[in-house]
Amino acid sequence: MSSTRLLILGFLIKHQPIHGYDVRKELEAWRVDQWANIAYGSIYFALNKMASEGLIKTARSQENEAKKKGPSRIVYTVTDKGEREFKRLLQTALWDCKPGFDSFLIAIMFMNHLPQDQLLGALKHRADVIHAKLEGINSTIEFNLLPPGSARFVGENLKLIAAQLEAEHRWIETMIDKIKQGMLP
Repeated sequence: MSSTRLLILGFLIKHQPIHGYDVRKELEAWRVDQWANIAYGSIYFALNKMASEGLIKTARSQENEAKKKGPSRIVYTVTDKGEREFKRLLQTALWDCKPGFDSFLIAIMFMNHLPQDQLLGALKHRADVIHAKLEGINSTIEFNLLPPGSARFVGENLKLIAAQLEAEHRWIETMIDKIKQGMLP
């Protein structure tokens, strides 16, 4: 949950006080499900968990009641303890070099257990999925489709993700060629 904490605490520090719905909406616009391995439903769980730990505090917003649009909503702000935790997580994330986990890395270790046609089909499918993701990310970057007011580094993050996906796509294409030539598995 440390990556979820880092993302949400950093977001809250910049946008506090803010409603949980607005946190989720903005992170959806950032497409965090694709690059941070964070499910949108886990955002509310993380907010509640961090509130119970004293990293963030909650308050009732009177905005809706004043506009006669329904009950008050909870808004979140980061506590001093939360800011210290954010800085600790930020330092750890910047200094630690851990490749992201993907079970694909394990699966390629045992690719010789599949018939060649199934292996090629799986690799081609993965290459197609990566290609589609790349098109989406590159379009977002090229046409500046990020929501107004997005953090400056969201675009840079997308460029890094695109570079990683391009590298994996090239590797898969090379593997497909090696398999077809009988060099692997």
